[in-house]
Amino acid sequence: MNRKGFIKTAALAGIASQFQLSSRFFKFMSTGDIKIENLLGISESHLKSKPVLLEEKTYEAFSLMRSAALKDQIDIKIVSGYRSFQRQKEIWERKFKQFSKTKNPADAISEIITYSSIPGTSRHHWGTDIDIIDAAAEMPKGGLLQENNYHGEAPFSNLKSWMDRYSSDFGFELVYTKDKARSGFNYEPWHYSFAPVSKSYLKLQMGKDYKKAWHTLEFEGKSEMTYAFIDSYFKNYGMGIHTSLMPS
Repeated sequence: MNRKGFIKTAALAGIASQFQLSSRFFKFMSTGDIKIENLLGISESHLKSKPVLLEEKTYEAFSLMRSAALKDQIDIKIVSGYRSFQRQKEIWERKFKQFSKTKNPADAISEIITYSSIPGTSRHHWGTDIDIIDAAAEMPKGGLLQENNYHGEAPFSNLKSWMDRYSSDFGFELVYTKDKARSGFNYEPWHYSFAPVSKSYLKLQMGKDYKKAWHTLEFEGKSEMTYAFIDSYFKNYGMGIHTSLMPS
């Protein structure tokens, strides 16, 4: 790949020309195509399975991005793409039980939401968000998705530098940036979202119909959440993201 030429490619149109991408890639998904059950993680009708479940346009964009990165000896591997409501519920309830052994319910919930979403609200339900590593790098000891693995001389630092330069060209943006002014979840240098679709999903999640449907879901710890807490959560966590991912 001609690096200088690629750096100058600042828009998806340029990427499309370079990779002969079809024009339908540029059509933003309208809210009319989105089903609330897709956002809640209880329907997979919007996903494409090959090999990781992702929303269809997200899958196409990721495939192009991965091919480009391979030319720079970086093998972008998704370690978490789509996550169902049931899977998020299992993660949540395991943590809630663990933290409730030493904390009251409110403190247990506060501890969980430093990194983990409340079931039915996770961006991973959408199929537009990915947690990534560099499969070409030597795997670090311990957990993969840790901040110190993506900076300095760490195994995934080259991946992070590449994504900082080029991910936006393919429509992907870092979700939870290292910005002290940002509310919500902690910094996650591994979590990216395909903006052309996820912005439409977030717009629907901010609406009354989605929230009405979410209130019908059941999981352990939900009864401990006050309406004030839930309203604050949707505002500070649901919208505590990179500004480029906010719907217009």
